[in-house]
Amino acid sequence: MLSALYPATDHPYRLSRYIHREQSLKVEGLNFPVQTKQIPLFEKRNPSISINVLAFEESSKGFTVEYRSPEREREHHVNLLLLENADNPSKQQYLSIKNMPALVLSQNQFTTCNICLQLVLLLLFSQRVLDDHMPYCYQHEPQQVIYPNPHNEKE
Repeated sequence: MLSALYPATDHPYRLSRYIHREQSLKVEGLNFPVQTKQIPLFEKRNPSISINVLAFEESSKGFTVEYRSPEREREHHVNLLLLENADNPSKQQYLSIKNMPALVLSQNQFTTCNICLQLVLLLLFSQRVLDDHMPYCYQHEPQQVIYPNPHNEKE
């Protein structure tokens, strides 16, 4: 969470870049490691932060929305990727997603809706299109999107 809120300019993988900011988050009442079901409590304790959590489904090779924040107008929004150990599901880790389109498609000519993961081709008015899309997106429950394999012409 701290790496998303306070990006390090160098060596972002080092814990020492963030430890001095540890007290900036209110985590009273949370159990560590934090389970996805506790994120609403985190958002309640930290009213300037909203969070979305995605997980990668190995079986479908697609992303699933594990948690979508109902808070849309907060100062800070963080997208997290939840990684779980298949051998030990209690071992999990969240990673900050710095570039959603790169994660979802690995191509820069698209941008992604952070709610439904739908792709928007970057055209002249892509931000307007994305902004127009979001109110409609919030009316629906999260969904799973499965993208075709670009190396398999049958898909």
